[in-house]
Amino acid sequence: MTFRNAIFAGGGSRCLWQLGFWDGANSAGLALNRSVRYAASTSAGSAMATAALLDRAPEALELFKRLTADNPRNIHWQNLRPGTGKPLLPHMDMYRRALEEFLVEDDLVALQDRRLEFLMARFPRYLPTTPGTLLAFSLYGVEKHLTGVLHPSWTRRLGFEQLVQGNHDVDSVEELIEIILASSCVPPVLPGNGYRGQRVLDGGIIDNVPAHLADGLEGRTLVLLSKRYPRPLPEPGRRVYVQPSQPVRIDKFDYANPEGLQETYDLGRRDGQAFADGLSAQESLRGVSAG
Repeated sequence: MTFRNAIFAGGGSRCLWQLGFWDGANSAGLALNRSVRYAASTSAGSAMATAALLDRAPEALELFKRLTADNPRNIHWQNLRPGTGKPLLPHMDMYRRALEEFLVEDDLVALQDRRLEFLMARFPRYLPTTPGTLLAFSLYGVEKHLTGVLHPSWTRRLGFEQLVQGNHDVDSVEELIEIILASSCVPPVLPGNGYRGQRVLDGGIIDNVPAHLADGLEGRTLVLLSKRYPRPLPEPGRRVYVQPSQPVRIDKFDYANPEGLQETYDLGRRDGQAFADGLSAQESLRGVSAG
């Protein structure tokens, strides 16, 4: 089975499972790094998709681990003192720093024959920013937790619309970073300033697993989730969904836990190897049957 497309779900630090899965599947012969020509994501999965298509997943892991090792806690209460000029929550500064350190201009050249796309949620005109943000994330949380649905829809009924941009829409790495950050806007943890004059939020409130972005493209699509879902996953077809074999223990907003990042990556690597081995076994059985 060959995959031409890959979808990386959002999920914060849990998304390191996706990089582990990618590396594990590659090491077992699935060769995602060669076959996948299109990848799409939202939220933290956007950074993972970029690292995966650049074939630099281990480098990304080590960078995130180093930055989180230097961050002793997720809330810097001392910054409440007047005059510090530093944020209470370090997440956005750390995320931006990681992207700016990881990505270089040559990466745009390396990606020019592949397509990366990232999903943002654009505000409806009638909805003020602050109450709209609270309403959107509250509605999204209620739908996901009450129904366990993979692909939510309630926020779209509020009037939020998808905005999709990617590597073929930019002329510099700085512009690509702005798209990734805008697709991850979750105030107050990851605040943002919109995208090119448009008010946007984390695209996950449209769909945290934006598999629909690959609809209509050639080939199969591998959909990498970032957590276990209570409902059975859809049967494999044009889309093949994969999820962690065990609950991912790190919190999505934990930016102070390098050991947890490694553990999450290692789980993904085992799961990716098992997945690729399973596909190989199925292909062998088909060959025996055909003979």
